[in-house]
Amino acid sequence: MKITEGAISKVKEIMEQHGGEFAGILVSFEGGYKLDLVKEEDAGNFEKIPHDDIGIFAPVEHLSRAEVAEIDFISEGPTSGFKITRARVEGEESLLKQLQEIIDNEINPAVASHGGVINILDVEGKRVFIQMGGGCAGCGMADVTLKSGVEARLKQLDPELEVVDTTDHASGQNPYYEQTKK
Repeated sequence: MKITEGAISKVKEIMEQHGGEFAGILVSFEGGYKLDLVKEEDAGNFEKIPHDDIGIFAPVEHLSRAEVAEIDFISEGPTSGFKITRARVEGEESLLKQLQEIIDNEINPAVASHGGVINILDVEGKRVFIQMGGGCAGCGMADVTLKSGVEARLKQLDPELEVVDTTDHASGQNPYYEQTKK
């Protein structure tokens, strides 16, 4: 587990702003990394990852992913906030770059006409974790876009790829096509 000094300072600042009494941060993975604060009384429900400067916890089922996480806090630019990544094994970085090029140059221009966007969150082996945003989040045709568009195109690069959609479609704010009621 790597966590920068900037991230540690920001976590401590946030804990103080919320009244202290926190054991540290909870690192979980549900298609992408997620950070939460852990109250002192809840710390025993999680596995503790040794760190000298801050309490770091993970659900037992996410422990192996949390242990390889790299946490930073970016304070400049329009995308300031926590950035959580992991060290990738050989080949994953190259695959990620190839997939990102396809998403940026082919897929996102197509879904942008419907106000949508596709983001790659991570690549782990042959699994590609994506999140759909804008008009794609909650869209009645999101599954078709995913299977017939995104997944079909990415599998041209490698037929063994598995695309995992991590989107919370229920919270889509402005879907291009409304979900049908059954």
